[in-house]
Amino acid sequence: MTDSERRPGLAQQLRALLLLTDTRPRRWIGSTVAASVALALLDMAGVAAMIPLMQLITSGAPEGAFLEAVARFVGSEELSTLIPLLAGFVALAFIVKSAGAMAFRWWLLGRTSRIAALASSEMMSRYVLSPYTAHRSRSLSVVYRNINDCTSQAASVLVAVVNICTDALMLLAIMAVLAIAAPLVTAFAVLLFGGLVFGAQRILRARQLRIGEELAESSLQAWQALMPGLDGFRETRLTSSAASFVRRFRVARLHGAHLRREMGFMSDVPRYLLEIAFIVAIVGIALILFATGQGGQVVPILGLFATASMRALPTMNRVSASLATARSSQAGLRIMVETIDQLTAEGSHDEKPRGGPGYSGDIVLDEVTFAYPDAEQPVLSSLTLTIAENRTTAFTGGSGAGKTTVVDLVLGLLPPTSGTIRSGGRAIDEDLASWYSGIGVVPQDVFLLNATITQNIAFGEEAGSIDLDRVHEAARQAQLADLLSELPDGLDTVVGDRGVRLSGGQRQRVGLARALYRRPRLLVLDEATSALDNATEHEIAQTLQELRGRMTIVIVAHRLSTIRSVDHLVHLRDGRIAAEGTFEEVRAQDAEFARLVELGSLD
Repeated sequence: MTDSERRPGLAQQLRALLLLTDTRPRRWIGSTVAASVALALLDMAGVAAMIPLMQLITSGAPEGAFLEAVARFVGSEELSTLIPLLAGFVALAFIVKSAGAMAFRWWLLGRTSRIAALASSEMMSRYVLSPYTAHRSRSLSVVYRNINDCTSQAASVLVAVVNICTDALMLLAIMAVLAIAAPLVTAFAVLLFGGLVFGAQRILRARQLRIGEELAESSLQAWQALMPGLDGFRETRLTSSAASFVRRFRVARLHGAHLRREMGFMSDVPRYLLEIAFIVAIVGIALILFATGQGGQVVPILGLFATASMRALPTMNRVSASLATARSSQAGLRIMVETIDQLTAEGSHDEKPRGGPGYSGDIVLDEVTFAYPDAEQPVLSSLTLTIAENRTTAFTGGSGAGKTTVVDLVLGLLPPTSGTIRSGGRAIDEDLASWYSGIGVVPQDVFLLNATITQNIAFGEEAGSIDLDRVHEAARQAQLADLLSELPDGLDTVVGDRGVRLSGGQRQRVGLARALYRRPRLLVLDEATSALDNATEHEIAQTLQELRGRMTIVIVAHRLSTIRSVDHLVHLRDGRIAAEGTFEEVRAQDAEFARLVELGSLD
């Protein structure tokens, strides 16, 4: 079975889109179809009213059951009375239908725009709550493309399909009226226009679908050029790479523009063909009527056909345009549905604690092994150790020894391949949300918002929920007083995107304040001091010294000066514990660590 055969059909994909946005498909489709039927009936009434009107104009008298009934109701057979009455009814029917169509369009755009926004939000939610292991393997340019572009395209498909259904109902209503008035002429018109539209769409279909796939790819290429050019602005400037990224972005956007031009042209082709067909149809209808001995009906039937064509031709043009939109956007809908299926299969993190007692006590790793899914060898093998509560534990080791992996396991970001991690005898993965609530982390590269220092310290909290007393307390503990005194707006200073207006050491101290704002039980510094100058490192070391005994502190560091006075030191090598104990005990036990101490001139 090929990939295309395994993929769900368009109807299933649209159903998945509606379910994703918590929209009941049956109710949504039912209400949309009901509105479409009402518009079709109004169109039918307007076109049907043209039949007696044309008969009245050509015959000069109210002949036939319907016209005679109207004359009796009005109490007059005068043309000056009946013609304005019927013409007014036709106009009223078309005005009401047009007003209804506008209202329907406003209502439909509101519903589908909301679905696009909800789908985008839901996809972002799935991404940010997905497992950390899955997140590490993703390309952010693909993520951004899927959240922004693909959800918009999915909504475009939904709008297009609804428009096709609505317009198809209107065409059926018009054909029904024409079939009653002139069945042979209607059959000719249906064969002519239907064959033309069907043939054109059959020829264009494959290319339109292919353009949709190419548009999705060009969108991804544009994101892949945009992100490094702006997110990596400093590196781009220093390597003189701006022109390269701009060129790639320009190529992707121009290719997308060419594809949209081609798609727009193909969308217009049926319209020009239908205009030609309209002229052919008039000639053909006249010939059919004369050939069948109905020459006297040429004027009323052509008048009826012209009126119906005024409604039908724009409708057929919209059908062609909607088909083009649905096909060009279907790639985005497919990508969105496939991504949602993948994210659902990966599982989702629940940010709400389950309740019950909080975590406390020592953190115990019991025979913990961890291997990445795509790795041949485990990063950690049968690791057993205890991180004592309210003590400071540090991890050292060469590159690839497993230090950061241990921290990610302790944080609960990575699940052990085997073994367990407990705190106070309770597995941390039993209630990860509760476990996270007691953790503060300072990474090597602190992510800062383009917002005030206060908002960065109270990361993720709504402005009205920020505890300013805790912000000041955390800022004081993180040694931010000198920095704040130098800034014109203090804690209200906006730091720029990713904190570009602050130095590396200042960003680290804001990161430490953020971690302390949470009043954590467990404070983790993951190589947070490796890029700091000696003075800043000394200030942070003083802060950690003040916090000793009040919380569990875990440190990962390359600089041995950072961990010399810790309570417990664990030296890792090849995913195993090479030595552990106090600083001096580890130096005595392990020659590699002793050599590092010697090179660091710590004595």
